[in-house]
Amino acid sequence: MFSRSLRSSRSPRYEKVTTVRTMPRVVRAEQPVRPHPPPPPAPASLAFKQLPFEILDMIFQHAVAPDFLLDSSLTAGPNSPWCHARNMKLALALVSRTWYAPGIGLLYKEVAIRRLNQIPALLETLEKSPSVFGVLVKRITLDMFVSPDYGASFTRHMQRIVDLCPRLVGFTFSSPLPLPTKAVLPKLRSSLRYLRVDASVSPAELYDLLKHTRKSLVSLSIHVHDPPEHLATRKIYSLPQLDSLTLKITHAGVDAWSLLGHILIMPKLERLTFELLAGHDSVEQLSLRWESMIEPITAFCERYENLKYLNINPGFRRKAGDMQGVLDVCPNLEHLVVYNGATLESHPTLKWVDICTSKMFGPDDDSRWAHDSALNRLRKSVTPVGFPALYGTRHLHICSPRLHDIATRLPPESVLTPSEAYEFNFPGVYVRHEPGFVLTQRRVDVGGVMYEDPLFLNSDYAPDRDPDENRTDGTTSASERSLAQLRRREVNGSDDDSSESSTLSSECTTRVNMWGLHVCAFRPETM
Repeated sequence: MFSRSLRSSRSPRYEKVTTVRTMPRVVRAEQPVRPHPPPPPAPASLAFKQLPFEILDMIFQHAVAPDFLLDSSLTAGPNSPWCHARNMKLALALVSRTWYAPGIGLLYKEVAIRRLNQIPALLETLEKSPSVFGVLVKRITLDMFVSPDYGASFTRHMQRIVDLCPRLVGFTFSSPLPLPTKAVLPKLRSSLRYLRVDASVSPAELYDLLKHTRKSLVSLSIHVHDPPEHLATRKIYSLPQLDSLTLKITHAGVDAWSLLGHILIMPKLERLTFELLAGHDSVEQLSLRWESMIEPITAFCERYENLKYLNINPGFRRKAGDMQGVLDVCPNLEHLVVYNGATLESHPTLKWVDICTSKMFGPDDDSRWAHDSALNRLRKSVTPVGFPALYGTRHLHICSPRLHDIATRLPPESVLTPSEAYEFNFPGVYVRHEPGFVLTQRRVDVGGVMYEDPLFLNSDYAPDRDPDENRTDGTTSASERSLAQLRRREVNGSDDDSSESSTLSSECTTRVNMWGLHVCAFRPETM
């Protein structure tokens, strides 16, 4: 048995098999995988790497003084506001490639020619790249003297320049002397909208200009200095789109107003400006009574019942008078500009009255006090009793006769509250517009030295002294001191009762403290 058992034990049948028991693997439930927090959003990339052309153009237009504040004539000197604006435009165009296009567009938008040698230079530039520079020109101003030797070349070159400027909409010609015999003004485009000529242009030359531009003109400024027989013509010029007309007239042209009203047919005329110039008038002509001038003005205005704006400037050396007769023939008038000495009674639709004063008085001139008293009396006479549609009155300090259109370029309805006040502060020119008050200040170049207008000069602030020294009024700038000085005179020169004066004084104090506002909201001409 033993052997059998031994054999049995050795038999594979009974061989013990060693097994390794493995522990069962514990399978854990899968834990939810937490997503990684999203990466922080990348900074929003700019939609453009450079400012678009349109935005740069808007910025550049606010970097220079508006055109209605500039005088391109050589008499303003080499450091005039116009020269500063031109240099700024050129500097903007030369900053970079990106700024070149909007900068050069601003530079060529208004071209002013002040010397004869600039005409062939401009023509050469336009002929080399007519599609680049010619399309940029929208206004051309000729403020120059044309010599007799250059007469024929002037005619040929200027006509070529006008032909190379397809988008030309404005043309101005001003010269101290008439054109020579061989010189003729260019034939302007039929799409021209703004035309301004001075006394150097004869009636025949004016009629030639109107022949080609009369259908599209919306603004016209002319001088009437010839007697009626020189203006006489058999033709009638219809100006169907004309909205604004400025007449600058000397004593010799007073009798020609009625004739001009028959020659020019202006059915849509709404803005009319008269400027009476002294010119070479004699002492007797300067003493011409207001009644003799206002009669032809009234007869002229009577032809245009749609007038909404009227400005009658008697000139720096004359005083205005009774204007009620003119108001009676303008039933739809809304904006009136008057000057020292004017008297008004009533009008049913008049909304705004601007009272202009010129800065032709010295700081110690006794006549200024009488002038300021007359100004306050005029302001008191304009009340809602006689003017039921009246919105308000405004005091305009005009420092230059070339700013006659500032009343429309700075509309009174654009500043109704102190928070809407704005100012222009550019080299050589300063304008402050507040509710009921507009201050203009321009500097004059005398021998290379810039002087302020005589109204702003006194012994405490002479041009050769530091403007920051010896201030006793708490102001912070020359312009602020000037404004405070003007308003003190406005108050102290008043002959009204004490309550009226105290009200004015508190109003002036409030105005002086509003110097943090600089919103530019003037009305540009539509191009």
